[in-house]
Amino acid sequence: MARYRFPAFNTSSTPRYIVLWDLQWQVIDCQHLEPAADLSGAMAAAIDRLAGDGWEAEGSTEYGFVFIRRGNDRRLLSLTERDPHDTRSQSFDPFRGK
Repeated sequence: MARYRFPAFNTSSTPRYIVLWDLQWQVIDCQHLEPAADLSGAMAAAIDRLAGDGWEAEGSTEYGFVFIRRGNDRRLLSLTERDPHDTRSQSFDPFRGK
């Protein structure tokens, strides 16, 4: 039986973003990744960069995100296909435009 692999790190034909959020969903840092970028490598590089500043990952990035901690501060590092600075609605609204 084949093992299921979560698609977060699949090669994509669209841009991706590595976003560092605070716990109130405010963007602290955002890195734009070109289509077909090495997403796993980019995520590992972001964690290494943060580790150099004293941050420690609380788990693995298997699902495209990881919480990081430094002292009492906690943040979320995530890989997403949506530009975090895009202000358009993120949900479907069947009544929009009526």
